[in-house]
Amino acid sequence: MVKEKDTSKKSIKGPSFGYTDNYPKREMWQEIAKELNGEFKVKHNSGNEIEIHNVLIPYKKWSIEISVSDTRPLKFQISFLASQDFKLTLSLKDFFDSIFEKFSKSKIELGWKEFDKHYLIKSNRSDLVKKIFTKDIQKSLLKYNVYSVLYHTNSSARTAELTSVIQRGAGNKELIYALLEMHKSLIDNLERGKIVR
Repeated sequence: MVKEKDTSKKSIKGPSFGYTDNYPKREMWQEIAKELNGEFKVKHNSGNEIEIHNVLIPYKKWSIEISVSDTRPLKFQISFLASQDFKLTLSLKDFFDSIFEKFSKSKIELGWKEFDKHYLIKSNRSDLVKKIFTKDIQKSLLKYNVYSVLYHTNSSARTAELTSVIQRGAGNKELIYALLEMHKSLIDNLERGKIVR
């Protein structure tokens, strides 16, 4: 029996104009989901031209959701029940952030110069930020050039969400496993600090 060649997806040569082809990463996501007792789903937009990959990985009583699409970056999300009103934004510094930081009294630094010069941190609780972002997590954020980490609490619903935006494409299996370990450490630190339950 001769297999038909799948020509529904073609690699784009030259500039991507904001589009990356996720189709070749299906097998990687299937393997990761299987190895970690997770779940992998492929979705498409209404026009069926954009492919979205979603992976759910269980960890303790939570699920780490990983998503990437042909037009959106690799993202990790975890939903929690919140124990405290805690807000956090960590992002890579750009030129304007550097200027803002010179005049800001509310900047949060973690004490490692290499990390502090790359990231801008804003939060309503600097004491909790210092407990969450251990040196190992700081090293991972730098190594994988994580673009942003956002933790937001919905006080009225007593829920919270942690969202990390990583990079344009899905990367490789080694990267995903390393990022999963980093996110597990973040969850552990949030739990240990009694920020989530």
